[in-house]
Amino acid sequence: MKTAAKQSRQQTPLTRPQTFLALALRGARPLGWACVAAVGSAALSIAPFWCLYLIALELFAASPDLSEVRYLAFWALGLLAMRWALMAISHVLAHTGAFAVQHRLRLGMAQRMGEVALSFFAGRGSGSLRRTMTDDVINLEGFLAHLLPDAVASATVPLVTLVLLFALDWRLALAALVPLPLAFVAQTVLMRRAARRMREWSELQKRIADQIGEYVRGITVIKSFGSDAQSFGELSLAIHKAVAWVEDYARGSSAGWVLFTGLLSANLVIVAPLGAWLHAGGTLDLPTYILFLLLAPVVLLPLLRLTFALGEQLQRVEALTRINAVLAAPKLAQTGHAAPPQGPLAIEFENVRHSYGDKTSLRGVSFKADACRLTALVGASGSGKSTLIKLVPRLYEYDAGSVRVGGLDVRQWPLDALLERIGIVFQDVFLFHGSVADNLRLAQPDASDAQLEAAARAARAHEFIMALPQGYATPLGERGARLSGGERQRLSIARALLKDAPILLLDEATASVDAENEALIQQALDVLCRDRSVLMIAHRLHTVMHADRIVVMEGGRIVGQGRHAALLRDCPAYQRLWHDHEAARHWSLDVSEAVALTEDHS
Repeated sequence: MKTAAKQSRQQTPLTRPQTFLALALRGARPLGWACVAAVGSAALSIAPFWCLYLIALELFAASPDLSEVRYLAFWALGLLAMRWALMAISHVLAHTGAFAVQHRLRLGMAQRMGEVALSFFAGRGSGSLRRTMTDDVINLEGFLAHLLPDAVASATVPLVTLVLLFALDWRLALAALVPLPLAFVAQTVLMRRAARRMREWSELQKRIADQIGEYVRGITVIKSFGSDAQSFGELSLAIHKAVAWVEDYARGSSAGWVLFTGLLSANLVIVAPLGAWLHAGGTLDLPTYILFLLLAPVVLLPLLRLTFALGEQLQRVEALTRINAVLAAPKLAQTGHAAPPQGPLAIEFENVRHSYGDKTSLRGVSFKADACRLTALVGASGSGKSTLIKLVPRLYEYDAGSVRVGGLDVRQWPLDALLERIGIVFQDVFLFHGSVADNLRLAQPDASDAQLEAAARAARAHEFIMALPQGYATPLGERGARLSGGERQRLSIARALLKDAPILLLDEATASVDAENEALIQQALDVLCRDRSVLMIAHRLHTVMHADRIVVMEGGRIVGQGRHAALLRDCPAYQRLWHDHEAARHWSLDVSEAVALTEDHS
């Protein structure tokens, strides 16, 4: 039971903003023992020097006991081996705790990104979000697995050493600390300057990540224009700025770091002559003098390691800030937890308003899409059709008004229950890097092979799937790169069929395919739309001529609604759309015109 509870805690997502202390406490047991082992290892690093001191005392004694010298030498080797064993244990424990915290952070961010509206992603490039989920979380490992135990160890060594040195000779111990105040001042100046510069570096890294993502996504267009990474404007500029930043930072900080490291190692310059003078005066024995020569650098040099770690910590502060921005993103508002309605579900929009920043996209839209009927949305690009459809599954949140499904406002639906009742087919189909079967089972993870085949046959996709090298087990590549646009669209329809949701949202499902694929997709859609409440966006008006209701949009408003014949008779906006649609369908370029155009351009 205890083991199960412990594993459950280790798997619990971190869904709230974190501090570095909170992160350390999340891996409390392994990280705590890692720090204890690091302290033990640090303390044992002094032990061999103490053994050497005792050996020196024995050798300078009137009657040296060589067996005692051998005994002390074996102790020194044993303590040194124990130190390295404790260091290894510390590293293992620290990484165990760090990886557990990283896992929980990624789970928490993934969960939060599934709970926010699409507007959260609008102002963030996919490259920067990937960087936050991967690089920034990996960056935190440096704090949890390295900085935390190293900081404890680096603070322990000087303290243990100082206690030992003050016990032996307070005069030389004070001399060993003389450079510390100056080194502290130099460090403070360096850290303040570095904090400001690291913010600049973080912003540069974000721009590079965004631009690399855009470069990879648009590689086909970039190559078709004969461009490359060096000539890809923003990416090239960001990389050159990063190079200039590194050069400038190295020039500006090198002198300060030389001064700081020099001060930390300068105490031997004071301790050595002072110790020689005290020994010559008979107030300091030779073994103690040798021990001070060995240990004086140990008092301050660990602070150099700690300072380097703190310098790296400045980057982790920026990384944690970006992680917390994801964890602090507001979840979709939910005003109630009413029981979901049962039976056929109508969709109602009442005085709905929505804006993208300062740009208004919907201006008081009201209409009803009846249950088990096909309602079509038509209008020019930018009229608000896609925004309207995305309000139903709460991909976007409306600013005012109400969107109701089955008579219940979408904000009062439990989100999981709402999404279970909605199937979506977008114009831009996204397929994951997996097999055909994996992509279909996204809609129903426990679907049998027979169910997959039935959905694919209904979507007119079974034949091309079986023509693939491994059939349903064929890997599709990134974003379904092995398939044509029409094939991807039919897989998307098969996925929606497999989900078998009572509400179907179609966003221009045939807008970017050829005539052959359009016919196949239209056959699949006819099957998909049966006995469902369908809200469909269409640019090709002949595909929605027989819709139960056509809603005409213009400039974020409804300017007409009804059946095709009535709109064609009474709605000027629909008349224009139909005229343009018919003109485009019958548009052609004859051979003589093509030759004339070619001659003109030549």
